[in-house]
Amino acid sequence: MIDFDWYRPDGPGFAPDVETELREMLAEASEADVEAGFPRLSLDDPTEPGTSQLLLWLLPDDRSGRNVPLVPSLAGYLRVEPLRGVDAGTGEVSYVVRPVYRSRGITTLLLEKIGLELGTDDGWQGTGVSGLRVWARANHPAALRMSLRFRRYGIRTALRQWQMLAPVRPDREIDPGAEPGGPEIHPAVTAERSAAAELWAASGRRHHPPEQSSVLLAGPAGAPEGAVWIDPESGEPTEYGTAGRILAVATRESRAARESDPLVRALLAAGLEQLRDAGLRVGAITIDSERRSLVHEARTLGFIHDQTDVQYTVHNRTTEPLPAIR
Repeated sequence: MIDFDWYRPDGPGFAPDVETELREMLAEASEADVEAGFPRLSLDDPTEPGTSQLLLWLLPDDRSGRNVPLVPSLAGYLRVEPLRGVDAGTGEVSYVVRPVYRSRGITTLLLEKIGLELGTDDGWQGTGVSGLRVWARANHPAALRMSLRFRRYGIRTALRQWQMLAPVRPDREIDPGAEPGGPEIHPAVTAERSAAAELWAASGRRHHPPEQSSVLLAGPAGAPEGAVWIDPESGEPTEYGTAGRILAVATRESRAARESDPLVRALLAAGLEQLRDAGLRVGAITIDSERRSLVHEARTLGFIHDQTDVQYTVHNRTTEPLPAIR
């Protein structure tokens, strides 16, 4: 049996003992999930104003022959961040289950209790959002099963992203393939940060890049043609060794529809060079599968597919009961 508690943005926060247990659970889950590439959540993550949080508890149950706690035990954590701009009205869902309690149907029980009806005046479960989206990192098979189980509520596959890796060698130069007379790529100085920030925002990312990241710009100061952001300290384990991450590659909108783009290749190569110079042997990047120029240029530089992430969305107005378990 399970129970749950919602924590609203305008309500009281976690009690100290609950917060301690929650941080322990999230750290435990992060350690278990790092190699598989599943989401790693923390209470210190930047979140949007108005974010709601849910704690899921596993209750003692004498009827079960399986290992159950003697007292209520924290089993899962869910948060809903309301999005802004063109995505206003939609909430991004992040969710994790305690590793020891996985594969026990806890998520199914939770959804059967809270439902997926989105058409109420105060949004789904009082969160104020009338649509949901969630990423299934590494195309988690449980997410696919849930999407099929509750498909009548308007669950759809919206986007796919590829996690790609490129081994780099300290003794090998990376060919940028730049066009003759193309824009020079250089580290952004303080005066150019605002122009870089505009390109970052245009790339569709909600949160600011990590403080330890660096940015390289292509083109004149104040009006760059493109930029690449690099985080050598991301510390991601891969089969090739610890990877640094190319966080984003952004170019002006006029270049976005190109099938191939030498500027994108040059920016990617510059990012890999910076990771190589930092002593790393692997570069990682997340690429929208529909962004053809970035996919093409990444492959020409030796990036290989590592995993696929799938974004599911929920949009409905139904209030019908959930189907019975069979």
